Amino acid sequence: MASYKKSPLEKLKTKLNRLTSEPEIKEQNKKIKVRNKILLEYSSRLIKYSKRRYYPSKIDDLVEEYFIVKIPLNHKNLNLLGSNPINPPFGARKIIDLFRNVSTTLFDSITIGATQNKISGNAISITKELYDTILKIDKEEGKDKKARFTSRIAPFLKSDYAITVPSSSVGRNYSLLLKEMIASGELTKTDLIALSDKLDSGETNQVIIEKQVKKQVKWLIETIEELLEDTNLNATKAKDFGKEKFGYSKASITGPEHLIEKILSDYGQFTLFGVPALLNTDKYVLTTGSQSRSQFDLILITHLGDIEVVELKRTDETILDYDSSRGKFYPSKSLSIAVAQAERYITAVTKDNDEEYKIDGKKIREYINEQVGGTTFIETVRPTALILIGSWETLTKDYNKLTAETRKKVSESDYNDNGLRAYREIKNSYRNLKVLNYSELLEHARTRLEIMKSE
Repeated sequence: MASYKKSPLEKLKTKLNRLTSEPEIKEQNKKIKVRNKILLEYSSRLIKYSKRRYYPSKIDDLVEEYFIVKIPLNHKNLNLLGSNPINPPFGARKIIDLFRNVSTTLFDSITIGATQNKISGNAISITKELYDTILKIDKEEGKDKKARFTSRIAPFLKSDYAITVPSSSVGRNYSLLLKEMIASGELTKTDLIALSDKLDSGETNQVIIEKQVKKQVKWLIETIEELLEDTNLNATKAKDFGKEKFGYSKASITGPEHLIEKILSDYGQFTLFGVPALLNTDKYVLTTGSQSRSQFDLILITHLGDIEVVELKRTDETILDYDSSRGKFYPSKSLSIAVAQAERYITAVTKDNDEEYKIDGKKIREYINEQVGGTTFIETVRPTALILIGSWETLTKDYNKLTAETRKKVSESDYNDNGLRAYREIKNSYRNLKVLNYSELLEHARTRLEIMKSE
């Protein structure tokens, strides 16, 4: 059982709790205030800083700025906040001033860590990647300016004061220069191919390839986490997300469940599941003489050469429902249906060599061995099933959406703690069947990635 992973909101609250230990700083209805003036407000989706800034060491400790700052709340964007998030990231002013200097628009709002770079009226949206890149360039240019200044005044200090100034230079961050060249459009595909051809073969190239693989795994984990943060998906959102992040055509995605199936089919074998083979079939298992049929979402071939059938539910599906009269959690309708389906799949796979269970006119074992391509021979001994459903965000229904009567009976902390305990108990109650939420799946993948990095 993976350890419980804190949500972005929980991590933010930990930071904010440190702030409210100061007597001047108060929190009320998810708003952080100083002397009843709002500095910032937050939700599970967004942190929004007002135009006020608080500097306790100054005589005039409350200052009015000319812009507000918004930060979408997710694991990646939490890195934008320092240990003292009472004021927005220092780079916000640099970006606002940069845009004001190169434009006639008086920008008064900036969203840092947005999903895309765009301007809408007086508001700027900037991705975390571009935000970080601009600040790195600014820092490097600042050092370069200081070095040039020192070099130019050195002769005067030497002739008039007999002071010798040591020469200094600034090392170039060539990865930044490469990004600038790519963004400028001056670097062509031919240039990149020529550059890669100059790399020595062997160990150096191997390091580059491994770094790229790790980078892609990290990107995949963070991108799926973005999907998990939307707890109210629909077909339109799924189509947009699939096209923007993975380049899928909108017509190829029918809805949220189909989107995650495509992502796991295309990218999940090594990075998320860590198995020798992964099959995705749109064929039905038909039972002779009846209308009964089952369709596996994914089939994993384990390192022991056995079969694990994966039943995929939506990433935004609620996992546990709550009985307020008994004060108990129980499997949601969606999870209960998934369990029944998974049990039926295990029964079908157990009969992988029976004539009565067939996929595309072939016995299950024959069909799967054909798909694997002769790399290994599959003979079912210990078939299992894996249900993937929801995330830590959707483990239980949002406490604030419970009825007022229910909230009187149970505190939010008890509700969340009991929900987590019930989930752990349910996970261990099934035979040959595992229940995992998508957050846990990503945590397993992140652990494997960290092991790869340490090696």
